[in-house]
Amino acid sequence: MNDREIIAKLLAEKHYHIEPSITEIHTIHSGTLSQPPQLEPIKLLEVNPNTVASGILPLWFDAVPASGIPYPSVIIEVTPGEYEQIRRNELKLPDGWLLGQPIPRPELESSSP
Repeated sequence: MNDREIIAKLLAEKHYHIEPSITEIHTIHSGTLSQPPQLEPIKLLEVNPNTVASGILPLWFDAVPASGIPYPSVIIEVTPGEYEQIRRNELKLPDGWLLGQPIPRPELESSSP
């Protein structure tokens, strides 16, 4: 796993923690790097039944090195129905972006001694 994949997983884990209704998070790939690797954002698609169906609205965030996120990021939050439309290629991600691998929800930490 490279540094970007580790940071994407860390970011997804934080989002699962702060938004428990998220059912799935997938990476998004642009196919080609349009920027130098250190500037290319980490892109995540989050499936959340508690969000409003509004199509594909990427939200761009700056890097936050103090929080362990040294890359900019893009988050797209969709409903389960929109997610199925993306999977069926009926709803398109922007700029030729492609749905990548899922990032599983982290295991709950054991509270046993």
